[in-house]
Amino acid sequence: MNVQYETRGTLRALALALLGSVAAGPAGAGDDVRVRTLASLPLEELMRVEVTTVLGTAQPRETAAAALHVVSGEDIRRSGHRTLADALRLVPGMFVGRINASSWVIGARGLSGSALTATRYLVLIDGRVVYDPLISATFWDTTDVPLADIDRIEVIRGPGATLWGANAMNGVVNVITKHARDTQGGYALVGGGDHERRYTTLRYGAALGSGAFRVFAKYAERDAFETMAGTPIDDAWSTFRTGFRFDGPLSERATVMLEGQVYEHPTARASVRLPVPGRHLQFRQDARDDDVSGAHLNGRVELAHEHGARTTVQAYAYDTRRDGARFGVSRSTFDLDLRHARRFGAHELIAGVAVDHTSDRVENGPVLIIDPARRSWATWNAFVQDTVALGERGSLTLGTKLTSHDFVGPQWQPGVRASFALSDTQFLWGAVSRPVRVPSRFEEDGLLVFSYVDTGLAAGRPATGTIVPVGVAGDDDLRAESMLAYELGHRAALGERVRLDTSVFLNDYRRLIGAPPGIFGTFTDAGSGRTRGFDVAATVDVTDRWRLEGSFSRIDVEVDGPIFDFEEGATPERMAQLRSHVALTDALELSAAAYYVDEIPRIPVDDYTRVDLGLIWRPTRSVELAVFGQNLAGSGHAEASGAEVPRSVYAQLTLRTRD
Repeated sequence: MNVQYETRGTLRALALALLGSVAAGPAGAGDDVRVRTLASLPLEELMRVEVTTVLGTAQPRETAAAALHVVSGEDIRRSGHRTLADALRLVPGMFVGRINASSWVIGARGLSGSALTATRYLVLIDGRVVYDPLISATFWDTTDVPLADIDRIEVIRGPGATLWGANAMNGVVNVITKHARDTQGGYALVGGGDHERRYTTLRYGAALGSGAFRVFAKYAERDAFETMAGTPIDDAWSTFRTGFRFDGPLSERATVMLEGQVYEHPTARASVRLPVPGRHLQFRQDARDDDVSGAHLNGRVELAHEHGARTTVQAYAYDTRRDGARFGVSRSTFDLDLRHARRFGAHELIAGVAVDHTSDRVENGPVLIIDPARRSWATWNAFVQDTVALGERGSLTLGTKLTSHDFVGPQWQPGVRASFALSDTQFLWGAVSRPVRVPSRFEEDGLLVFSYVDTGLAAGRPATGTIVPVGVAGDDDLRAESMLAYELGHRAALGERVRLDTSVFLNDYRRLIGAPPGIFGTFTDAGSGRTRGFDVAATVDVTDRWRLEGSFSRIDVEVDGPIFDFEEGATPERMAQLRSHVALTDALELSAAAYYVDEIPRIPVDDYTRVDLGLIWRPTRSVELAVFGQNLAGSGHAEASGAEVPRSVYAQLTLRTRD
């Protein structure tokens, strides 16, 4: 049973928190300890922060010709979010729905998928793709870094395929961690609460020759969820991760970055209802610990040439394993990427080539059967992009990427972006692009089993004793999904304290891949779809110590053709958020946030409002104490399944030292 929450009461609670912040007012400093107040990063400077995800080269955030939002490391620290997935709630128009204690569905611009369907969003961490090719999604329980190591997260709502390739259809999440020189000294974080049982991060960084390094270890343990009816789900989990990063010079013109991580889930409980192979319409409940582990090594060399030209070579390799009651899979991937950027007069040209080789081995289970169980495939990419200045106020970017994938052959992904400064305080941009999504291994070679049936009994005749699986099967003749995306955006500064960011979009999907209308049968690419909507975001510096950020998003989703229209009712039509941060004193901060998400009828999930509060105190430069409350509007709510995301309160202590 779902619980309906009253938005009015929730917003009243947030308003009281904001009024309390103002009533407390700024106080004098107790000593020379300073928190990083909002005055240290005014809005004008914030909008000029350099970003790289849109063009592949550095540009001011305010001139980016895309629906771009930047989440800083400070934003994450103040929010109290404990996972990378939850930190994306800070992005306007981004739907973050928790499926259970260890799974999320995340996306923007609609067609966000589910636990076993494509999410159409590409996720990178320091240039390393973490998008999973088995189901065309992201396993967020293993997509993790120490949150204190994040410099920023650049999020594009809209296609990014010209630079980043296939599967960056609806957008790109680009996580950029800090340079090793910026994490020197010791760092220790310990905390715990009622759902976030206990967690700790230990990190140490120091100089190494003419470079710098850091090493870390991170552990977190989280309690199980319940259904909305109060039935335990038995999905508690814990995760341990350790890693390193080194940054340093190779020569006067060359630098190197090398980082690696190893992780495992000591606990990964899962309780699932499974069909019984060889038995007609029989099911059993299976409760066990999944086996989840992996490791990666990622390196990048950047070479500066004369006249401002730059060459970047990046290579990474990773191995992952996920063995559960439904199925098991182990995978090895190697990726090599070469990019060169050079300026010619008014033109800034960037071009590159890349190859990705992946091999996997699937251990078939009662729910998912992959044939062949072993497979290797390669993806080749080549792209070119030219950004030309149109006078002093405008720019035009033309580019295309050619992708050749073993599943679907060659695919073109062209795009054009234009921008123009209407004045010193107003900026207009537009874009048209054609991204694609390659079918997943599951959509190509898989069979999702709903049950096993006797062929005779299924036909209304006596039992034959021949038991076969029934479900939805893959098709190796599927073509790549494609989309024509049209975007228009506007940014404006209203004085020194107010910034507005607006974008509208229309996405026309072709060859949309999905199950047939009756679900049983074979995947088809005969579907089509359209999404249209807009996002409006505002940032207001009420005072030098008080910042408000708010947004509202609306989207309409239509799915047509002979496919199951799950996506049409699986996206919230409206979302809104209001966040406040106040520096009460030079050592005391108060954060408050309210997130509204409309109903999701397909699942079904009622609309809900989530309220978070946080109080952070820094008595010295080296010590930080914080208390956070999440989902305070009620005892809990459903977000992307029948599981209840619970109310939680936790406290944490952070210690820092400098070399």
